[in-house]
Amino acid sequence: MKSSLDASAPLSLQISENNLQLQEARVAVVEACEQLKALMMGPRELLAVNWTANTSLRAILHYKLDKTFPVGEESSFEALAEASGLSYHDTRRLIRHGILNHYLFQEPSPGVITHSALTKALAEDDLLRNAVENAVEEFVPVSCKLVDAMEKWPGSEENNETAFSLANDGKSSMWDTFQTYPERANDFGRAMSHSSDYDSELLLSNFSWPGEGVVVDVGGSHGSVAVDIARRFPKIRCIVQDLPEVVRQGAARLPDDLKKRVQFMAHDFFTPQPVNADMYYFRWILHNWSDKYCIHILKNLVPALKPGASIIIHERVLPTDFGKIPILDARNIINMDVGMQMLLNARQRELDEWRELFVRADSRFSFRRAHQPPRGRLWIMEVVWQG
Repeated sequence: MKSSLDASAPLSLQISENNLQLQEARVAVVEACEQLKALMMGPRELLAVNWTANTSLRAILHYKLDKTFPVGEESSFEALAEASGLSYHDTRRLIRHGILNHYLFQEPSPGVITHSALTKALAEDDLLRNAVENAVEEFVPVSCKLVDAMEKWPGSEENNETAFSLANDGKSSMWDTFQTYPERANDFGRAMSHSSDYDSELLLSNFSWPGEGVVVDVGGSHGSVAVDIARRFPKIRCIVQDLPEVVRQGAARLPDDLKKRVQFMAHDFFTPQPVNADMYYFRWILHNWSDKYCIHILKNLVPALKPGASIIIHERVLPTDFGKIPILDARNIINMDVGMQMLLNARQRELDEWRELFVRADSRFSFRRAHQPPRGRLWIMEVVWQG
């Protein structure tokens, strides 16, 4: 197997997800290379901050330099400058910065520019391009404001007292900002769909679903999970709850053969739950909120709960010992935890913290079980209402 970052290279390393041994070996090689690099550099070099790091990436995306000439052909600094409206000198330094810092483009001979595997991916995969651009435009500026937000609002659990707020108008939450700017909300939604951790088979095959009954997908967006459940379990009826416009779009997309078993309902989970169901499913909902608001959401379930009803939480769980998991996984998990603070004053939680959250909401919640399916990033946690 030949690995390369030329434009002819595949988007990802061609290793089957089912080949766990080879996947583990790949991760071990990456970790060993990172450790070797760190050891060869030493503390002084490692502490040197590349404060220009994302400059070329943002410029290439903003000026659409990746789309100025076809993959497989050559270009030049002059041609790229003319196509983008940049000066020759700005084009030259930004392209070379991208090559040297991010493997963006290649310069096989002086002044001759070709695509790399990375710029090919940006040019040809619009969903990937949107995800990268969203990170650079929305999230990188926010990262510079976290300490300022913690100084201004120490210990805050409010989602409008965040780094995101300071990077924008200084007073609005991310959700309120996206309501004001629908195009930004759309870009954010597309970026989140690209980075999805959801694998329907892992969910459906690693939980003891009831043979029949009613499942409410709280904050279920356009109903992708409900559709998967309904197709797998023909005696289960699903109700998808979300904001009015979201459920309108979901209902319009629903396949005709499922319209009798999948229903869409406008509902705000900060108001009392109106549906008496057998199961309430939350995927990527509670990690968007601080403890204060999670408890509010859980309390609003209580009026509808019957004894034995289940609450299924499908979320990441923070490890208690980061040293026992691969560094790549550990880095992704802690980056997400810090990211939730920057954006929403929300958080990821350890397993005991998930248990405590339900106890604080109501002592009649009983934490039954939790497990992480093999190959899965998300945990499946079941809490039962004792009544």
